[in-house]
Amino acid sequence: MKQYISFLLLVFTGLSCWSCKDDVERPALVTSEIELAVPKNDVSIDLDKVRQITFAWQEAFLVDKYNLLLSNSEDMSSPVVVEARRTPHLISSSDMNDIAAKLGIASGYTGKIYWTVQSGKSSQPSSAEIRSLMVTRLMAQPLTPAKDTTLELDYEAMDTEVKFSWEPMPDTESYQLLISANADLSDPLIDMEVEKTSTALTYSQLQEMVDNKAAGLKRYKANTLYWNVKVGDRLMANSAWRFKLYGTKIFTDVRGDESITYKVAVISNGDSEVVWLAENLRTTKLNTGESLICEGQENDKSQCFPAEEAKKSATTLVPDAIRKVAGMYYRIGLIGDNSSSVTWPNLLAPEGWRVPELQDFVNLAKASLDVCDYLEVLRCPEVYPSLQIGDKKLKKDLMNSWGMNMAPCGTNRDGSLYIKEFGDLDGLHMVFAINSVSQFATLEIAAATAKGGARAIALGKNAPIVVRLIYTGDDK
Repeated sequence: MKQYISFLLLVFTGLSCWSCKDDVERPALVTSEIELAVPKNDVSIDLDKVRQITFAWQEAFLVDKYNLLLSNSEDMSSPVVVEARRTPHLISSSDMNDIAAKLGIASGYTGKIYWTVQSGKSSQPSSAEIRSLMVTRLMAQPLTPAKDTTLELDYEAMDTEVKFSWEPMPDTESYQLLISANADLSDPLIDMEVEKTSTALTYSQLQEMVDNKAAGLKRYKANTLYWNVKVGDRLMANSAWRFKLYGTKIFTDVRGDESITYKVAVISNGDSEVVWLAENLRTTKLNTGESLICEGQENDKSQCFPAEEAKKSATTLVPDAIRKVAGMYYRIGLIGDNSSSVTWPNLLAPEGWRVPELQDFVNLAKASLDVCDYLEVLRCPEVYPSLQIGDKKLKKDLMNSWGMNMAPCGTNRDGSLYIKEFGDLDGLHMVFAINSVSQFATLEIAAATAKGGARAIALGKNAPIVVRLIYTGDDK
């Protein structure tokens, strides 16, 4: 009985305490308004005379993200919003010039801009104060190409023009266009006088910059270039405008009296780019110009034979669609002395290029899996007429979208003369030589994952195989 009474007292005491907690008034969390610091109210700023403007305020408690609001109206309607993680926040004169343009101030003119600061969350504090600035815009600015434009030169349209234009400056009849690989415009690649407020450079002229070895530009990978306009000793924009330039994606391979032009593809691989020959090699010569033995597929001494003659057996040709894209088949084991070390890649690849390793194909497959399931971005659509591999349906709109023109060209694992394996339309395996004489790489739909992948398979002795290359000249 005593235990029962003790239990009731314990329950009653607990309920009393709970009731008391409900009666306690908790003070509300109070956060102060954001206090503005600089610029001071009604300050005048001439953007031609400063490189940046500092906006600062007193940080508020528990606020980790702010919005800097700028408007042409004191009621802060239709503001330009600039996100700021911390104070002070710096805005370059070029960016401030763009903001002033959005708020209706013309080039070279002065206008009033109102500004204030709010927390990035509406439930958190904002400034009760609104300040004003008198901002004088830059006299003139570059116009086109716009900042961070990407230009990819098309080798089939070299007469295409890229317009460089800018706003006019008062009492100015002559301008100087500067293009450089350096942000400070030193060592300009283009330094030309222009009588008007625009000029045009053709793809051919831009390609000449890329091909000029003294300029040190990358041949295929992205080049970051800068441009600005100079009047007298003064540059129009406080900081040069940046654009990205890719040269034409072709490679002309000259070996003695033989000249073959190939397409090239630049493939993004995470933070880097890899430059691939986008067609199978077709040369009949070593990189020295010496001719390979090319006396037909059924001659076991032939080091190469053309795809148009390729056979699956003595009486059966490889399918037409594959022969059109396969290029040249090589018996890589017969090229050079590969008995103690693999030498054929150094004899077949031209200067600045190399034969891929297995890992290069693994990386290529992984990159393609970021955008498709079955390597469609690599596959030549003409050799996949059914758009299906087994029970896997290929997506038509993704086929060959990376321009790699890959196909199941075939080889064999028993060393026979013919293309006995992997050379069928809608084929599972796209096979290529690697830096080896005993293995080749296959890009395939792996049964284990039901998605794309790459692996090595044993190559028959002196079996025919197609070859791709990777460019190394941009890696220096």
